Amino acid sequence: MTTTATTAAPPQPPESAAPRRPDLRPQFFLGLEDSSLVATDTLLQIKDTVVDTVESRAMSVVYGDAGLGKSFGTRATIQEMNPDLILPLDFARSRPGPKDLREELFHQMNLSCKMPGTPTAFDKLLRETLPRRPYVIVCDEAQQYRRENFEFLRKLWDTCDPKPAILFVGGREAYETLQSDPALASRIYIRLEILAMTEDEVLRTVPDSHPVWRGADEALLKRVDTQYALGSFREWVKVTKHVVKGMEHFKADKVDDRIVDWALKRC
Repeated sequence: MTTTATTAAPPQPPESAAPRRPDLRPQFFLGLEDSSLVATDTLLQIKDTVVDTVESRAMSVVYGDAGLGKSFGTRATIQEMNPDLILPLDFARSRPGPKDLREELFHQMNLSCKMPGTPTAFDKLLRETLPRRPYVIVCDEAQQYRRENFEFLRKLWDTCDPKPAILFVGGREAYETLQSDPALASRIYIRLEILAMTEDEVLRTVPDSHPVWRGADEALLKRVDTQYALGSFREWVKVTKHVVKGMEHFKADKVDDRIVDWALKRC
């Protein structure tokens, strides 16, 4: 009897780990279906700020109260840029320190060398690496940053040639920290404060943002904004989510005061 020897296939090398890239797409709050991206005044202002900052390789800050569209607008704008050049410094933990920023920059640039063991060596590596490409460092939720984080990025920006663009996006605390230090304040190129929508902006924007509001009476929109949303994008998303459920609950095909009453009680 003849036997045939079989040779096991050689083990395949493990696939290289994909670079860790956070999802930078703008996310509609609460995953609200059928929402549309509307070219609001806020979005256009953010776009102008981001584009100008990137072209100038400068440091700028977009700031304001929570829920007004700062992060959403910034993410929507950078979608039009090369994702490999965007270095997002996003952290799950609150109050990150300079060590966290150094390590995140290292990972976002997908550097193949060994991570340096000391801040001095780490900063030297970053100063040598960042100027190689026109990177854009995006610091979202910057109100969580310690002062030393801003100082670290300022010194890094100062010593790079050419410089990366740096965008700080966050609450008023971020702006106040930047303004309180003359060395930081003097380097900020654009200061964009994001404010709540005015009544006119609400009437122009909300009907285009979701089908449930198309054709709604202006008086109804004004009522929702005055009693609850107060020009906040995030609050409008919340009430819209409840209104959609209210339409299903009452088996209605158009939003009215009864549905708004039901929705506002749930907000």
